[in-house]
Amino acid sequence: MSAASSLPRSTRESLDIAIDHGSPLPDQIVAGIRDLVTRGELRPGDPVPSSRRLAGHLGVSRGTIETAYAQLAVEGYLLTRERAATIVDPDLPTALLRHTDVPAPPSAPQRPPRRLIDLRPGHGGDDPLRDPAFRRAWREALDVDPGAVDPLGQPGTRWAIADHLRLLRGMSVDPRDIIVTSGSRDGLRLLFASGLDGAIGVENPGFPGLRLAMADRELLAFDVSTGLDVEGLTELEGQVAAVVVTPNHQFPHGGTMPVSTRIALLTWAARAGVVVIEDDYDSEARLQRTSVPTLFDLAGSLDLDVGVVHIGTFSTVLTTAVSTGYIVARGRLGEAMSAVRTSWGPAIAPVLQSAIAAYLESGGLRRRIARGRRRLRAAEAVVAEAGAIPGLVHEGRTLVIETDEDGAQALLRELEGRGIRVASLAAGWSGDSAVRHGIVIAHSNVEATVLRSVLGLIQTLSGEHREPTASRIEP
Repeated sequence: MSAASSLPRSTRESLDIAIDHGSPLPDQIVAGIRDLVTRGELRPGDPVPSSRRLAGHLGVSRGTIETAYAQLAVEGYLLTRERAATIVDPDLPTALLRHTDVPAPPSAPQRPPRRLIDLRPGHGGDDPLRDPAFRRAWREALDVDPGAVDPLGQPGTRWAIADHLRLLRGMSVDPRDIIVTSGSRDGLRLLFASGLDGAIGVENPGFPGLRLAMADRELLAFDVSTGLDVEGLTELEGQVAAVVVTPNHQFPHGGTMPVSTRIALLTWAARAGVVVIEDDYDSEARLQRTSVPTLFDLAGSLDLDVGVVHIGTFSTVLTTAVSTGYIVARGRLGEAMSAVRTSWGPAIAPVLQSAIAAYLESGGLRRRIARGRRRLRAAEAVVAEAGAIPGLVHEGRTLVIETDEDGAQALLRELEGRGIRVASLAAGWSGDSAVRHGIVIAHSNVEATVLRSVLGLIQTLSGEHREPTASRIEP
């Protein structure tokens, strides 16, 4: 206590040092004594309490005090003497006696709550780093020499991806047409650096992350709010060099583009000389294996003279913690991208590529996808039994709850406050189009019990934000 400075030197037993358990105790005592010296409450030549007495008064171990005193002696604040009291060094430099405002240390970034529930499309799901098959693949990768570095992707990894596409997507792909990337955005950057000039047509509504990845390009939106109308694309002829589409999970509902529309799109692109960029986002998240062929395969089977670039990522099943993806392209486009990637170097480390290859070859990823499909089936059952939720639209593999703008902001804010993250429906629209408001929920990201609780909470919150005369829906 500060009054201690008025006690006779021989009877001083304590010091005005606040103790908590937020940092190491010796560090707190060192900082406290430094502060007392700086403020003049301890002056050169003043004794400090013995380690035994100060430990007793502060409620810490004697060893803690001795560690602090030893550190202060090294720094020149204290002088220890044989068979005599420890004192503030009489020759303490005057610079240490002047009070200065010490800048506060930068605050550590806040970590998200441990029990954060992430229901945003493209996020969440179980942690791949805890998957025994994935951990085993990592160990195997560390024990195997990956060989010479191939900037396009290690040969074993490209072969494993080609086999994965054959089994999961029914695609016939030559491994030499595959370029390993660090995800969809990296794939787009690689494509644009390969000489694809001009504006890019984008879906409206569409995934916000895709537009962010193309923020440096001129983007022209085409309406897909009721499905892609290929006739409407004629307005883009002569204006765009390419169009980006997500035929297997169209925002926001997660619907699938019919095969007839896919053929019409490719036919139009061949006539207009437009490159089609197929983002195969979330293609694995289906109740059953898809029978709808990819645009890349369709273009080959129809023998159309059209450039199709197939972009895939494992982020939706392995999460963004394992940023790995791939591009499939043939002909001039493929050659141009291969040249750029060769000049840039590999997108991800060969060891990670080896781990991904081992995971694919062992069937670990297929089993993980199967677990995700079982979780989706269970989630569908929970939604069916949940009861009415105002504004709910369920037409695909995600849930959309439409509200007015204020209601959407309130839902986003209140769910975030409870550690639940969902996506904003309005973020999918671009330009000055007729934006719709609400939230988007990837309901298969969590187990059924968690989803049931979240939907009950949303029912309650939706009831609270309705007109006062409306009946409140209880969970």
